[in-house]
Amino acid sequence: MGLDSKDDIMEATYKALSKHGYADLSIQKIADESEKGKSLIYYHYDDKQDLILAFLDSMKNHLEARYSELSDLPAEEALDQLLDMVLGIENEEDWEFRTALLEIRAQLPYNPDLADKFREIDELSMELVSDITRRLGANDPEKKAQILVSLIEGAVNRKIALQDRKGLKKLKSTIKEVAELEISESKKGKESLAGNEEL
Repeated sequence: MGLDSKDDIMEATYKALSKHGYADLSIQKIADESEKGKSLIYYHYDDKQDLILAFLDSMKNHLEARYSELSDLPAEEALDQLLDMVLGIENEEDWEFRTALLEIRAQLPYNPDLADKFREIDELSMELVSDITRRLGANDPEKKAQILVSLIEGAVNRKIALQDRKGLKKLKSTIKEVAELEISESKKGKESLAGNEEL
C-alpha cells in the first residue's frame, strides 16, 4: 500500500473535485472515483482536509516538474507555453477542476493550512515567471513577474466565475501583448539608464 495507492487516490481526488466541487466533496465521493475502497483512503489520510493538503502537495510537485521543463526553453517559447498551460482549459473536466480550485481559494482567509499550500504554489509560479521575465531582458524582473502573474490569475478567476470558457481562450494573445509591452517598456528604461550612466 505505497506510492501506487496514493497516486490512484490523487487521481480520484482530481476527478471528484472536477465532478462535485470542493464544498460537496467527501471521502466517499473520492472513493467512488477510485478502484480503491474508502477504508484505504482513511488508511492514508485522516480526513478530507488532510487529503486535500496532500493533493495540493501533489499538484505542486507536478507543476514543479512542468516548470522545470519550461525553464530549459528559450524565454519567449517558455512564456508562450506557460500561457497555453494556464489558459488552455480544453475540456469540461479541466474547467470544472479550475472551478473547484477557485472554491478552495475562497477558504484561504479562514484556513491557514490551505493558505500555506497555495502560498508555496504561488512562490513556485513567481520563481518561474521571474526567470522568464529576467531572460526576456526586463528591468526589475520580479516586479514584472508580479504584474504578469496577477494579470493571468485575475483573468482566469474572472472568466471561471463568469463561466466564460471562450472568453478565456481569447485572452491568451491579449495577455501576451500586455506582457511583451511591459517588458519592452522595461527594456527601454534599462537602456536609457545605461545611456545616462555612460554620459
